[in-house]
Amino acid sequence: MTEFISKLEIKKIHRILQKIIQISTKVDIFCSALLLQAWRRVYYVFNKSEVYTTLKERKGNCLRCGRCCQASLKCQHLEYDENGHSLCKVYDRKPHMCTLYPYNKDDYFYHLKPTCGYRYDDE
Repeated sequence: MTEFISKLEIKKIHRILQKIIQISTKVDIFCSALLLQAWRRVYYVFNKSEVYTTLKERKGNCLRCGRCCQASLKCQHLEYDENGHSLCKVYDRKPHMCTLYPYNKDDYFYHLKPTCGYRYDDE
C-alpha cells in the first residue's frame, strides 16, 4: 500500500514540476519579448537611417498570423477575420513600430522567428 501511495506522490510531484516548467517558459518568453520591444524603440530612435536601409533588404510578406502582436501582451487593436487572419482595428493609424517589424535580421521575437513570413537573405 505504501508503494502505491508513493507512486501517486511521485506522479503528483511530476505534474507539479511540469506546470512549473510551463509557467517559467511563459515568463521567459514574456520578459524577453518586453525587453525586445523596449530595445526596438530605443534602437529605432538612435538608428533611423540604418533601420530604413535594412528594411530594403527584407524579403517575404506578413503572414497575418498575429503572433507578433501577441508576443508579450496582446495588442488591444488586434482582431481576426473569418479566415483566421489578423486585422488591426486601427490600420489607418497603425503604430509605426508595428509596420517596421522586423527591421533587421536581429529584430525578431526569438520564439517567433522560425514562423515569421519575413526574412533576410543572410539568415
